[in-house]
Amino acid sequence: MPICAALASTLLLAQTVLPAAPAPLSVRLTSDVAECPSLLQVQSALRQVLGDGQRAAGGWVLSYGRDPSAPQAEREASVLMELIDPAGQGLAVRQIPASPGDCVAIASAMAAVVERSLRTLGWTRGEPMPESARPRNLPQSPAPAARKPLPRLVLGAGPSIGSSSRMGANLLLEARVRVAGPFCMRLGGGVLAGSESQNVGSGKASVSSRTFTAAALAGFALGRMELAGGPALLLAFDHASSDSLAQGGSGDREVLAVGAAIGVAARLSPRWRLSLGLEGFRVALGANYVVDLAGKKTVVLTPFPWEGIASAKLEFVPWP
Repeated sequence: MPICAALASTLLLAQTVLPAAPAPLSVRLTSDVAECPSLLQVQSALRQVLGDGQRAAGGWVLSYGRDPSAPQAEREASVLMELIDPAGQGLAVRQIPASPGDCVAIASAMAAVVERSLRTLGWTRGEPMPESARPRNLPQSPAPAARKPLPRLVLGAGPSIGSSSRMGANLLLEARVRVAGPFCMRLGGGVLAGSESQNVGSGKASVSSRTFTAAALAGFALGRMELAGGPALLLAFDHASSDSLAQGGSGDREVLAVGAAIGVAARLSPRWRLSLGLEGFRVALGANYVVDLAGKKTVVLTPFPWEGIASAKLEFVPWP
């Protein structure tokens, strides 16, 4: 009996002291790397440290690939990984050195970072995982979000409205390319041609205008938001004609305006965003249209000295 009581006491003490085994945890993978390491290699490495958890569409995400902000010569020498919690916040960002023949070792190193990061949240002690990767007892640092690069290519379309009757309402198409770091080049244009007319004596002069914009922007990511701003140019191609005048005619001109553009975008998903933009321009170059009215040269359809454009766009991120 004393021996049985001792064994029972030992078992009870072991159950009290030993931590509960962690439940298997599923981590979804996203990657732009085709071969080294492959998704199967990373899945196998994760399964060894996390167990074989039930796969789900949401939850924890491990994203890895080449660092788009690194120089081209150094891009293939490392793998940039980020562990994201179910709330969309980054828990860990690491730069893993990569060699062509070390694919399995790279996958194991990534799995070790995931396991070590989850250990700080109590997963290895059998505690339930929080909805957010920010533990209450750990300092909150914006460093992982600051290191996340801006998208390389963004395409957008949506309505725009100009401050002048010549610009009016239009459908705007834009493309933005990140050149280096936070600096981007953006090109855009209206699908429809604007128009304006002016009565001249007993006749009328009319102009149709197509406008295009170019901007050099600096962008900054703040969580799910992105702010951008910088100098911009507006180029308008005008075609004018006169009607019911003694000497009818037509002519073309180009109008160049300089100004600035600002915008804010909200990320709806990894590929879709909603953005608002505001631009202001001052005409720098532009010829006048002149008609002969009773033997007197008369200037018509003068370019507006100031122009403002407000827009709302639905944007798609095809790369990365």
